[in-house]
Amino acid sequence: MRTRVALGVVVGMLVLAAAGCGGSAKTSSTTTTTGTATSRAVAFARCMRSHGLPGWPDPNSKGVFDKTKLSAQHLGASASEIQGAQQACRHLLPTASAAQQRAGVAQALRFSECVRTHGVPSFPEPDSTGRIPDPATVGVDQGSRAFEAANQACAKYRPPYMPSNAAYNAWAATHSG
Repeated sequence: MRTRVALGVVVGMLVLAAAGCGGSAKTSSTTTTTGTATSRAVAFARCMRSHGLPGWPDPNSKGVFDKTKLSAQHLGASASEIQGAQQACRHLLPTASAAQQRAGVAQALRFSECVRTHGVPSFPEPDSTGRIPDPATVGVDQGSRAFEAANQACAKYRPPYMPSNAAYNAWAATHSG
């Protein structure tokens, strides 16, 4: 079983949390949700850098981080370093609305069901919070051909915290052994 899947999931969770900073473009007379989200995302980036991740990127103009720059390799950090910084900076991320939470749960459920129907019957269900547990905990090898085929076939449902085949393989290649 590959225990190194955990780091990919940790980085993926950061992507999901950071993606929540994207906000909508609803406006009021004094501020915009997007502007607030962008400010919070900038503060989050600064916090992450100050907590040992100097390579953490700035968000774009909508407050969203480029998830291709959030790989462990790009950040030059271990899972524990990423988790520590995330814990320290979590307060800067907005809480998802009830509608966003329901949509996330539905997406995770669709992805799990799709992966199972595409040849990985042991792929886990989302937990009570709507998060898919680390597949390695139930014996799913994310580097296997069966999983890679299912992950590709179900890409349109993949939650942002679940790594793509390319992201997982790039991470696994640098952490084998």
